[in-house]
Amino acid sequence: MNNYVKADATHIDFPISNREEHFEWWYFDAHLDNGDHIVVMYSLNDTRLKPRAPSVRLNIYPQGKPDIWKMTIYPESEVTTSYDKCDVTFGEEYCRDCGDYYEIYTLIEGYGAKLRLSKKNHPFTTEGVPFPLPWTVAVPSGDIEGEIYKDGQTTMVKGVGYHDHNWGDKNLAGTFKNWYWGKVHTPDISIDYAMFMNDDDTVGMPIALVTTEDSLLMTPTDARDGDNPVSFDGEVNVTMTDETMGYTFAKEFTLSGTKEDVSFTLNVKLADIVMIEEGKLLPGEDVYRYIGEEVLTVTRNNKTKVYNESSLHEIVYLKS
Repeated sequence: MNNYVKADATHIDFPISNREEHFEWWYFDAHLDNGDHIVVMYSLNDTRLKPRAPSVRLNIYPQGKPDIWKMTIYPESEVTTSYDKCDVTFGEEYCRDCGDYYEIYTLIEGYGAKLRLSKKNHPFTTEGVPFPLPWTVAVPSGDIEGEIYKDGQTTMVKGVGYHDHNWGDKNLAGTFKNWYWGKVHTPDISIDYAMFMNDDDTVGMPIALVTTEDSLLMTPTDARDGDNPVSFDGEVNVTMTDETMGYTFAKEFTLSGTKEDVSFTLNVKLADIVMIEEGKLLPGEDVYRYIGEEVLTVTRNNKTKVYNESSLHEIVYLKS
C-alpha cells in the first residue's frame, strides 16, 4: 500500500549533489472566488535558472488583468527540507503537510498568499512504477482558503485547489517534443491529465488521473491489458500559431478514457493565454499557461453527467 505522505517528501539529494540533472519541485494552484488563478512552485533546484538554485515562483492571473510574476532565489543555506513528508522552508516561505491539509506561504515584493488546502480527492503516486516524469498528486482536488496579498493589500479568499510534486535525476529533453497538462475540478470528480506529444506533433502518450473523494477511478499507471484494462486517447482538433515564440499547438483538443464501467470525454478549448514564458537556457523549457473552456462528459454505472468548467492549463516545450 502506498505511503502517500512519504511519496510527497523529498526524493533527491539535498544539498544538491548533481546540479545539472537533479530536479524537484512542489506545485500548488487554485481558482479563487475573486476570479484569480494562482500558482506557487517551490523548487529545490530550479531548472529554469543558471546556475540552478532553490527558488519560489509565484504567478497570479487576475481575471481580465495582466498577470503578476514574482520569484525569489535562495542559497541552499536558507532552505530546509524533509525526507518524511512535504515540509520545505525557503527563508520565511514554505509549503508543508499538516495532516488533513497543506499550508503554503509566499510573500515576494508585496505579493503572495497564505492558504490552507484541504486533502479531499484520493491521492496518487507513480512511485514503484517506471514513468517518464515521477509524479505524486497529493491533492487532485480540494477546498482552499486563506489570504492573498497584492501590492501589500490582503484579501480573504476561498476556492478549489490542487497540489502535485515532481522530481527526477535526468533531463527530459528529447523524450517528447512537448506536453499538454491541466485539470478539471467538479464537485463530484476530478480529471488531471497530460498529453505527451511526439516530434511529428502526433499524440504519443495521453494519460489521465480520474478521482473522487474515496476512489482512484483511473490512473496513468493502470494496466493497459489484462482483464480490466484502461485505455486513453487524445486528439488535436484545431491548431493555432503563437507569434511570440512561434509554436503551433492545440487551440482545441479532446481526451478520453475508459476503464471498466467508467468512461469520460474531455473537450478543452483555449480561451485566453495568460502567460508566455520563454526559456533562456539550454536545456530548458518554453511554457504557456491558458484559461480553457471545458466540456467534461462522465459515465459511471450507466449514468452520464455533463460538466461545463473553466480551468488553468499548461503547454511545455522542452529545449535540448
